[in-house]
Amino acid sequence: MPPEVSVILTETDFLEPVRAEMDTFEQRLHATVQADLGPVSEAMEHILDAGGKRLRPALVLLAAKLGDRTRLEDVFRAAMAIEFIHNATLIHDDLIDGAPMRRGLRTIHESLGPNPAIIIGDYYFAKGANLMSEVGEPVIDVVLSQTVMAICYGEMLQLTSQRRYEQSLEDYYSKIERKTAVLLAASTFCGAFLSGQPEREVQALREFGRLLGMAFQIADDVLDFVATEEEVGKPVGNDLKQGTVTLPLMLALKDPGMDGKLERILQKPQLSDADYAEVVLIVRGSQGIDASLEHASRFSERARAELQVFAPSPAREALEELTRFVVRRKN
Repeated sequence: MPPEVSVILTETDFLEPVRAEMDTFEQRLHATVQADLGPVSEAMEHILDAGGKRLRPALVLLAAKLGDRTRLEDVFRAAMAIEFIHNATLIHDDLIDGAPMRRGLRTIHESLGPNPAIIIGDYYFAKGANLMSEVGEPVIDVVLSQTVMAICYGEMLQLTSQRRYEQSLEDYYSKIERKTAVLLAASTFCGAFLSGQPEREVQALREFGRLLGMAFQIADDVLDFVATEEEVGKPVGNDLKQGTVTLPLMLALKDPGMDGKLERILQKPQLSDADYAEVVLIVRGSQGIDASLEHASRFSERARAELQVFAPSPAREALEELTRFVVRRKN
């Protein structure tokens, strides 16, 4: 088991109410992985050692802090289950996208091959479900299984809408809700449920997680155009090259100041690296970036509104700060 392991998000204030719990979580996460079979364990350790935001387990723990009857051992199990499922989705996503790098390191399929990547992803989906079953709450098992189904459906929506540049805002929201927001909603739901909160508060936190996830993904899509490779740990414009149509591009296409420049490039049968680089520069200079961040900010504001049912506390303040952080973050 490694000594004190810090996580990327500790540079902000919002983890302060659960800092001790996050340190314990990180220790247990690594210990659980190290107990797995060699090749599987080594692959997941590779992912964990690359860092990561640990946003979802932090949400489980912060949501639990708002209750007064926390089943801490079950909260840790739920947090680990969700983190394993999240990382399993990343392994499969990277394989589908053919992504060579994540967080500055080679992806699992690049280092081990596609077949091991599929198996390792499947293993950690199952491990997450197994951990969650130990909590012994059928309602949580239902939420988790529905969440994984939604993630898979979101991935199919994304695959079947590649290079469809004239998408509606509703179509885009439908994709990102399933691919990202549902798992954040499951995180806050689990923490709230396992701390004995009334139904009204449980549902408020679940909706908070969903809205936060929407803001998070929109901001992530902006970073794909404006961040550096060093900041995000993967090539700039990576989604664009995969044919994934995101909000900054959609809104840039509607920017009258662009005078059809984007359309002239995107209508080509095949785009070169120079074409992709030019699209990135055009989107950066368009209204699409600021307009996308406005969409993210609106979801962030709606998420904060869900917290009004809770009395002021360090955990509530931390969640409020988190809604601001996800929009202004750099990675």
